[in-house]
Amino acid sequence: MTALEERAENGSSTLGRRLAEGPLPLPEMLRYAMMLAEALRGIHDSGRACGALLPSNIVVTTTGLELIGTPGQAAAITPYTAPEILQGHAADSRSDIFAFGAIVYEMVMGRRAFAGDDADALAASLTSSVPPPTGIPAVDHLVGNCIAKDPKVRYQRMLKVILELKLLTFAAPRAGVVSHQQSVTAALRAETQELEARVAADLQTHDKAIIDLERASGDAINELRGRLSEMESRLAQTQDGCTLAEERCRRLTADLEQVQQNTEAIDERVTGVRDGIAVLSQGASAQQEYVDARMSEFEQTFTSQGAAIASVVAGQAQTDDVVEGVVEAMELLHTIMVDREAELA
Repeated sequence: MTALEERAENGSSTLGRRLAEGPLPLPEMLRYAMMLAEALRGIHDSGRACGALLPSNIVVTTTGLELIGTPGQAAAITPYTAPEILQGHAADSRSDIFAFGAIVYEMVMGRRAFAGDDADALAASLTSSVPPPTGIPAVDHLVGNCIAKDPKVRYQRMLKVILELKLLTFAAPRAGVVSHQQSVTAALRAETQELEARVAADLQTHDKAIIDLERASGDAINELRGRLSEMESRLAQTQDGCTLAEERCRRLTADLEQVQQNTEAIDERVTGVRDGIAVLSQGASAQQEYVDARMSEFEQTFTSQGAAIASVVAGQAQTDDVVEGVVEAMELLHTIMVDREAELA
């Protein structure tokens, strides 16, 4: 066993050991892929094929990568075995290109392009499944043309693969810039979303405050409307009271006028009686007999006049009552008007 094979046996410096640690940075991946592509190109230009290309058979040295194993030696089914080999075809340069694409995918993603719990599941994956994209369009283009199921569709020569790697190497710095721009864009987008969330929260808070203010304003307006309605009701009651008092005043005034008319009539009658008495007094001597003769009639008349006088006295008392009622009504009207002015103030 050579020293290189002994180092590979220990697994301390193989590409497989490196891949076990996780995906490689893009510049490192491109460097290893270019060295591996150049090594395979040399083998193919000599008319041979590796046939059993595995990460564990690729040794990382200080100067680059070196392949170990016998070219053309077929191995058992592995995650890097081309589908046509599973169908019984011999390994050739195109099957090495398939294995190369699977290794490049693993260097980028940190996991294998094809996997299975057993040989049958692994064979099904190799012949029918397609690995998820890496997220780098140029790498996906390169890998896709290497791991095509039909060998006629794959890249036919490593020279084409090397040219694609060189283009990818030149584009890598630009991809880094784009990745940085995407990161900045993602950060800005996250900040924008956070700002939008904060604005939405503030708007929701403001909307709630507006709703509370509208509710409080509505309650205050309803309260004011209730108070206004109450004041209108009380004003209507006051107006009704004033109307009632005015009606009572009109009635009392009419009664007072009637009493005054009665009093005037009584006064006229009293005046007539007085005049009659004066006439009688003046002709007392001459009319003594007449008076005596008429005394009975006079007494009757006097009695009638007494009744009239009593009626006048009663009317006078009634007039006093009416006047007292008018005074009370005026006082009531005055009190109502004072209360109304106080409420309006």
